[in-house]
Amino acid sequence: MSESPAQLRRQPLTSVSTQIILFVFLSTFLTALIVSWISIHSTHTYLRKQIDRSFPALLERSRDDLEPWLGGLQSDLERLASSLELRRDDLAAVESLLRDQVEAKEALWDLTLLDASGQVLVRAIPDGAPPVAAWESQAAPGPLAFVPDASGTVALTLFAPLPGARLPETRQAGATLLAARLRSEALAARLERLGRGATGELLLIDAEGRSFFADGSSSAQIEERDQRRSSIARFAQGGPDLVHEYTNTRGEHVLGALLPLEATPLFLAVEAPFEEAFSPVLSVVTRVLISDLCIILLFSVVAFKITERMIRPIQALSEGARRISEGQTDHEIPDPGNNDELGLLTRAFNDMMRKLRRSHLEIEKAAERLRSQNEELHQANEVLSQLSITDGLTKLHNHRFFQDHLTREINRIARSGNALSMLMVDLDDFKQLNDRYGHAAGDEILVRVASIMSASVRDSDLLARYGGEEFVVLATNTAGTGAILLAEKIRMSVDQSVHIIDGSARPLRGVTVSIGVAEYHGDRKEFFRSADRALYRAKAQGKNCVITAEESLAPPPAPYGDAI
Repeated sequence: MSESPAQLRRQPLTSVSTQIILFVFLSTFLTALIVSWISIHSTHTYLRKQIDRSFPALLERSRDDLEPWLGGLQSDLERLASSLELRRDDLAAVESLLRDQVEAKEALWDLTLLDASGQVLVRAIPDGAPPVAAWESQAAPGPLAFVPDASGTVALTLFAPLPGARLPETRQAGATLLAARLRSEALAARLERLGRGATGELLLIDAEGRSFFADGSSSAQIEERDQRRSSIARFAQGGPDLVHEYTNTRGEHVLGALLPLEATPLFLAVEAPFEEAFSPVLSVVTRVLISDLCIILLFSVVAFKITERMIRPIQALSEGARRISEGQTDHEIPDPGNNDELGLLTRAFNDMMRKLRRSHLEIEKAAERLRSQNEELHQANEVLSQLSITDGLTKLHNHRFFQDHLTREINRIARSGNALSMLMVDLDDFKQLNDRYGHAAGDEILVRVASIMSASVRDSDLLARYGGEEFVVLATNTAGTGAILLAEKIRMSVDQSVHIIDGSARPLRGVTVSIGVAEYHGDRKEFFRSADRALYRAKAQGKNCVITAEESLAPPPAPYGDAI
């Protein structure tokens, strides 16, 4: 009987097919893993080299653009500060001039005139916009810095002192400083134009990492602004050609590079999320993993099909061997129809099975004959065993069995302490019966008397033929009075019986027995002697009577003539 495909597929991990499939799977998987690692590592190395070249190049291009632009704005602001020298006391004229400059720059900056203490004197900004905040410092700000306004918004601010003005730390009155806050929209547009098409975000930061982001967004609160500071500032001591990998203040894994702007405290920085910078690697990883998975599945399916075809005959042979071990010799493996090693092995296995079946049938027949002979022998042994302990004439237990049973009873009462009595029974005048009626009639009388005695004793008592016309009864758990009653019952049953002897038309009466009774007191020999003496005394007293061992020890009664 062939195995179903479902049975063939349910293989344990230790099966040959599973091991082959696992080997193919692991080999394919390890090969794909090595190839994938090489591909990903090569792509990662190539992209990292590209980033190491592109980030510094972007920063240098942006610096070449921003430095002249900021330098020009600083020169314009210094010229404007020089033109304010003659009008510094006419605040209305100063305000008009500043507004004209704001309009001329097309809203590029907001202008504010500050005194020595940092207080605003004149401002030229749109209505509602917060001015540059006052500062309290022991030193004046540099020519360029990120400065928060009154609302906390950070803006890039240029500073130019008026000619002849004293430094702010002198705290002298009068206009001393002209501040130009660059509009966020203008700076954002310029940074966006410089970083267009590049990977990452172009930032302009100071030494503390405060940044004006290219999307134009900035914090409304100083605390939030501080949380968004660029972590690239801590790499300010590195060279401009170094691209760093780090975690920014927002917990993002990023790549970044830093380049200082000459003659300013500012830095140009570029930051790019790691996933964005290495997105081609991730794309390659995805494609490689999908390809590897397809290859692994394809090879696993092919290996499974090939292994299933190879392993099917082996499984059939294994199943046949299992059935042989279970005693099933009627199984035959389907012939695969090929002449390879498995085909030859299958045919040899089937030949072996057929020979084994024939041998098994022969063994079964021989075993059946042996079982029959054993049964006959057992029955014969039982008959022999029964004959060895049974009297052939009366079918009672014989003298040998009586002796063995007496031994067991003596051992038993030695443990339990129960009473045990013996009745020695002798058929009266049996010799005269034999002489008168013949030995055949005597034997028949013995059989009939044995049957009468068997009906008189209890199931727990043992009745045996002791020898000749003598019988013995072993009464368990019976003491003197009980033994006497049992003896009288036996004597009366025999005395009252009538016997029909073959060949005689008249019934035979007057068959009697004499019985001697003794009780066991710890001595086996004395037990027998006491019963035998009692029987002898019963015979001496006229027969057909019961005498106990105690009565047998008394002197015999005087004859009737002597009594007179």
